[in-house]
Amino acid sequence: MKKNITFFEKHTTFIRGVKGIIFLLFFSFSAGIQGQALPVPQLNLDDLFFQAQDLAFEQDGVSARELCLQILEINQNYHDASILMARTLAWEKRYDEAAEILQGVIQKDPSNKAALLAMTDVQAWAGNYREAIDYLDRVILSDPNNTDLLFRKAQLLNELGEYQPTVILLNQILDIDPTHRDAKNLLSTIEVGRLRNFAGVGYRGDYFVMANSWHLIYAEYGRRTKAFGTVISRVNVADRFGMTGVQFEVDAYPTLSSGTYMYLNAGYSPHDKLFPTFRAGLELFQKLPRAWEVSAGTRLLSFAENDLFILTGSLSKYYRQYYFSFRPFYTLASNTPSSQAYFFTIRRYFSSPDHHLSITAGTGFSADDDALIGGEVYNLESNKVMLWYQQKATPQLIIRAGAGYQHYKGGVWGNKYTVEAGVAYLF
Repeated sequence: MKKNITFFEKHTTFIRGVKGIIFLLFFSFSAGIQGQALPVPQLNLDDLFFQAQDLAFEQDGVSARELCLQILEINQNYHDASILMARTLAWEKRYDEAAEILQGVIQKDPSNKAALLAMTDVQAWAGNYREAIDYLDRVILSDPNNTDLLFRKAQLLNELGEYQPTVILLNQILDIDPTHRDAKNLLSTIEVGRLRNFAGVGYRGDYFVMANSWHLIYAEYGRRTKAFGTVISRVNVADRFGMTGVQFEVDAYPTLSSGTYMYLNAGYSPHDKLFPTFRAGLELFQKLPRAWEVSAGTRLLSFAENDLFILTGSLSKYYRQYYFSFRPFYTLASNTPSSQAYFFTIRRYFSSPDHHLSITAGTGFSADDDALIGGEVYNLESNKVMLWYQQKATPQLIIRAGAGYQHYKGGVWGNKYTVEAGVAYLF
């Protein structure tokens, strides 16, 4: 039988030759790469950047910046990493360091929109509104009908107090987009803010279980001035114990410097049974970092048979949409025992500074607890709670209402229920 010869057997010599050639090529390639390290896969810079972003949003600025530095060591032109580093520094109020980093990016890439907007924010947060506008204008130049950018500029102009250019720009935004709510709201606020006068009237009633009710009405007029801040003149008319009395008062809130202002008060009444014949008040307020504020002051209430000297002050904090304040009163009297009172207020702001809900609770008694009354000279232990609500019915009309309860320990009239309502018109 004839033996079948396979392909490999038939071409043995040829296959051996091919194997030799492959061996020689492999040997040459191996010798060529002797001593060389195997290539290391490059890091994915975008993945590192997204990790840095997540850390930044979790308020871990230190770790975020470490990752950004790693990125920049590999690619110094990865500008998003530099911008993120700058923003984390700005969030920590390290504005100069943030601006230096962003300036480097802008020098390399003058049209980098993200860097210009970041520099706008940094300068605005640092209070350099004019510089912020300069950087923002460079972005607006490339997108002149962008209402978000235009509104941002309007806000900065408003911070500078340049109301006329702000109004012009807001009207330009509304021409482009008549439904732009933020522009409408800011325009309304500016128009009302430019109003320098207001007039108001109000009523307060105190009702007892075992005595006749007390009534007080007041009318006031206020005006914003450069020299003395807001100045308010007021007439109070009280009906108590079957008597009627009138008191005349003036309040002023002059600004001494940035973050420092005063409260000044003077009053007179010919009816010393219901009001002090003379009253005066002085208090100094100082704003502190992180939205804190402190104050200290005095009140003097002079009656025909008794003089009251009151020490008071406050410690206040603004937190997001809330305001917290603690105020004590220490009263020293010429013919009656001294007294102490402590009150705590929480206020919740809503759509504007003129729209809020407040609750005040406290213990003790002070003749200056309510500046509209100021004629209660007895010294009784008491606990009190009062609720207030205020809002704008229209851009020029403010309404307010309140209700409260006061428990007197050993009081001869029983506990007191209070209602109050008022309205003010801006013009």
